[in-house]
Amino acid sequence: MQINILAGGPTELWPKNLFQEQGMWIGADRGAWYLYQENIPMIMAVGDFDSLNDFELVTIQNHLAAQKIVHVKAEKDETDTELALMYAQEKKPDIIKIFGATGARIDHMLSNLWLMADEKFESIVEKTNFIDNTNIVSYVTPGLSEIAKYPNSKYLGFMPLNDVENFKIIDAKYPLTLTKNKYKMWSSNEFISNSVHVSFDTGIIMITQSVDGEK
Repeated sequence: MQINILAGGPTELWPKNLFQEQGMWIGADRGAWYLYQENIPMIMAVGDFDSLNDFELVTIQNHLAAQKIVHVKAEKDETDTELALMYAQEKKPDIIKIFGATGARIDHMLSNLWLMADEKFESIVEKTNFIDNTNIVSYVTPGLSEIAKYPNSKYLGFMPLNDVENFKIIDAKYPLTLTKNKYKMWSSNEFISNSVHVSFDTGIIMITQSVDGEK
């Protein structure tokens, strides 16, 4: 089962054919309004909805059954995307794809990308992807992992989210071996085949695949 989350980030960063994605949809804050406009069924809408005007909010409330809307106060500990991800996790999906969570405010983007460092998302770390029109972000946990090349991607980056030990990039264009963690983005690497292998003993690594422009 696939669950897609649409957050309220810039629409110009959406990948092409976004609404042809298979699976069920969750709207996070303004993402719910975008889904409504595209006539995409939602299993729920969640957020403080501070980015919607009164007409838009009432329209969403009238469109969805009451049990499908989680309206929270603006003063909260979790972001809207985080709340949507918590609900998605309860469904025990095979994969979660999150759109509209990058671009615009950098604090929102960084907050979203670092969600997988939270222990409460341990069961979905390797199931979660953040996707826009030029990037796909995924995550790997300790052990030996194979990272498949995403169509049209060129550049490959690796970012430790927490304490990572004995990190190795094995068969990328630029191999790397680190015995101790360094909190930096190991960017601008590249695939030399259809996959790359990495290994490490502790922590979580965020993997980025990117292109220079929309493909």
